[in-house]
Amino acid sequence: MALMSHSSYASNSGGVEARKETMKLKKDIYMNDKGEIKEGSAKGLPTGWAKGKVLGRKGQEITDAQAKEWKIGVKAKAPKENKSK
Repeated sequence: MALMSHSSYASNSGGVEARKETMKLKKDIYMNDKGEIKEGSAKGLPTGWAKGKVLGRKGQEITDAQAKEWKIGVKAKAPKENKSK
């Protein structure tokens, strides 16, 4: 009979977590009934849209994979560390 510790159940190799890259949204992101995804204008919905569903709000952090799925922005960068403390 083998005795295993909890650390042996780690899902990643060596117990080190992979760092996910995130980005902050600069504008609200909307999706219409057709499935089109666009950034909102200064007044809210993208121009020419009568209605839409909010997917993400300005300032919200999303992963690089989510940005690629929505086809918005450029490659996400890791947030900078605040060194002012």
